[in-house]
This record gives sequence, structure tokens and C-alpha cells, in this order.
Amino acid sequence: MAKPLDAERWAGAIDAVGSATLATVLTQLKYGASVAACGLAGGNDLPTTVIPFLLRGVNLLGIDSVMCPKPRREAAWARIVRDLPMEKLDAMTSVAPLAELPALAGQILKGAVRGRVVVDVRA
Repeated sequence: MAKPLDAERWAGAIDAVGSATLATVLTQLKYGASVAACGLAGGNDLPTTVIPFLLRGVNLLGIDSVMCPKPRREAAWARIVRDLPMEKLDAMTSVAPLAELPALAGQILKGAVRGRVVVDVRA
């Protein structure tokens, strides 16, 4: 289980892993921050306590991309296009060839990868 509270590190987060990764993020959120949970790659359990919710007022938001109505998804994508500066997204994005995926997975599991990695399946 993650520590009940860790140093405040994140103003917000998007978690696609779940389980221990999500539990750790919750302990590192700044006061009043939110994390959007949108995946279960690491598991569907949540080994944590209610302490981050009670002492820091953090929010856990569930994201449903399957049953969400198409107009609402389209509006969300339009807002991202409008509000997200592409230079910031580009600055945190790297590209890796498919052949490097096994090594990359190991780095991700060790917490050694930051930002966004796009896997080029053609390379």
C-alpha cells in the first residue's frame, strides 16, 4: 500500500494505470487537486486510504470513454484542441519504435519514463 501522504507534487493528473500507481498519485496531489482515472493497465484494485481525500481534499474522477455519448466526447476533443498548447504536448512527447516496446515497458514499470511515449508500429 502507498504511504497515506507523500510530498505534494502534482496540481492534477491523468492516470491510465490504476492500482498502486493511482494510489501513489493520490498521495502526491496538491491540496484540492484532482486525478482522472481512465485505465486499469496495472489492475482494478486501489490500495490506499481515505487520508488524501480528507486531509488534502483531493478528487478522484472516473472517466468513461465507452458509454459516454458521442456529442460529449466530440465536445471534449474540441476543447482539448482549443485549450492545449501543442508546443507543450510536443515537448513532453517522445517516439519509440515497436521493437523497443519490451525495454520501454520495463522502464515505465520502474517509473523511469515521464511524459508521453508514442509507439511507432511502422518502425
